[in-house]
Amino acid sequence: MRNIVIGSLILGLALSGCESSSSAKKISAYFDVAELFLSQAKLIENVSFEKSASIDSLIETKTLKFDSLEWTKELSMFINMDINKAVLVGAFSEEKTNSSDGSSVLYKKKPEVESGVQWMKLDYDSQGNVVAFSGRFEEENALYQNSRELFATFAAQNGVSTLESYRIKGFQKILMKDTVNYQIEAKALN
Repeated sequence: MRNIVIGSLILGLALSGCESSSSAKKISAYFDVAELFLSQAKLIENVSFEKSASIDSLIETKTLKFDSLEWTKELSMFINMDINKAVLVGAFSEEKTNSSDGSSVLYKKKPEVESGVQWMKLDYDSQGNVVAFSGRFEEENALYQNSRELFATFAAQNGVSTLESYRIKGFQKILMKDTVNYQIEAKALN
């Protein structure tokens, strides 16, 4: 039963809330989030993660060890946070903050812009390595409403940021159905 529920959640999330990138021209106006997470799929292919997924009150926990293709699918919600598209040039404000132990950059969608990505933030250590990512995605139309917050932490070693943990928390409301709350959490075991 749990596998069916978890599988339905993953399928539902995959079918909703994904902005089409096939017709969007790739540019370099903002940080390349897609490349960050695509590179992680290769870096962590031999790393085991403990993953817990919950839908409302149902919880399932398992250990993951994927190849790079499976990791690309697993991290697709992060990859879809990419805002480097020609149509989005100038669509996000950029706020930079510096401190003695690192820096951060916050990208916020301007009110008049249509994009599922509402905001995203990258935190860097003092050497410029990404150590954390967070963001919010929202989508609403006549049939459904979808909202999720994404978080990821990275360990920096020898100038390379490697995924340490990630969390996705959100809800999906489909017309004439109950709201489904979900959360996915995973942490590297080795």
